[in-house]
Amino acid sequence: MYTAISTNWVEIDSIFSFESTVTVRAQALNSLNKLSDTVRSMLSEFESTMQKDSLKSKIHGGGGVHTLTLTTMNYLSLLADYSNILADIFADWPPPPRSSLPESYFESPSTDDSPAPAISMRMAWLILVLLCKLDGKVEHHKDVCLSYIFLANNLSHVVSKVQTSNLKYVLGEDWITKHEAKVKLFAANYERLAWGPVIAALPENPTAAITPPQAKEIFRKFNATFDETFRKQSSFVVSDPKLRDEMKVSIARKIVPSYREFYDAHRSNVVGERNVGLIVRFAPEDVGNYLSDLFFGNNNNSGSTSVSSLYSSSHQRHSRSTA
Repeated sequence: MYTAISTNWVEIDSIFSFESTVTVRAQALNSLNKLSDTVRSMLSEFESTMQKDSLKSKIHGGGGVHTLTLTTMNYLSLLADYSNILADIFADWPPPPRSSLPESYFESPSTDDSPAPAISMRMAWLILVLLCKLDGKVEHHKDVCLSYIFLANNLSHVVSKVQTSNLKYVLGEDWITKHEAKVKLFAANYERLAWGPVIAALPENPTAAITPPQAKEIFRKFNATFDETFRKQSSFVVSDPKLRDEMKVSIARKIVPSYREFYDAHRSNVVGERNVGLIVRFAPEDVGNYLSDLFFGNNNNSGSTSVSSLYSSSHQRHSRSTA
């Protein structure tokens, strides 16, 4: 309706410019204003609904994409299909308080330095409200690693919806680039907190000469740390396949090569031990298999190898090799 009236306004203004038809013109203008008010009211109500979303709702599904994120981004990506119309409707509507938005939001999404259109600022504001609500949900969560997975998943979904809809024209490439960097930061923080202890369980120089008892102790420490970490992380989900693969590759690159060097250099030091399979629980390939199974969630990856079965196969292999 708004599109029909606004698109044909020049003709309406011309045809009904006579005194005898001025009331028709006035009615058309009144309808246009009422429709604008309705759209503004709907968007205000949508923001209010987001603001009222309870911060106490749990992070569920292994840290996957929250329902609030799904519904918000579906709604905003749909609105972006009408960005030209919305630009007219919001042109004279007061923008969000300047203090409420990062300074970058007040720059134009285009390459020049002109002020950002009102619709761009409005969309940026609504996404910022969403991100603040998500931050609030993890603020008091006990599992910090899960919190970072949750934030990475949800922001990744936000960025993906922007990239695959007309929101990319409304918000601009700079917005996308900055938020992609934030996704990577969340993923890096998760990796550091979750897998740092596993990395630290291996010596800085994996091939340095050590005594058999020292090698035995390092193997045991790595076994315990890796097993505990994997058990904790195995239920986590990374929804986006690209992000999932990037995170798994990054973690594997920091663990598998170092462990392989240590394994090759020092496994012979403990071969003569009784129950060597309990001391050297994992071959480097086992470690890689563990990591390749990450981020599908226990309930979502029926093909994922369990901890116990991996341990069993590894134990049997080492037992045969030392028999």
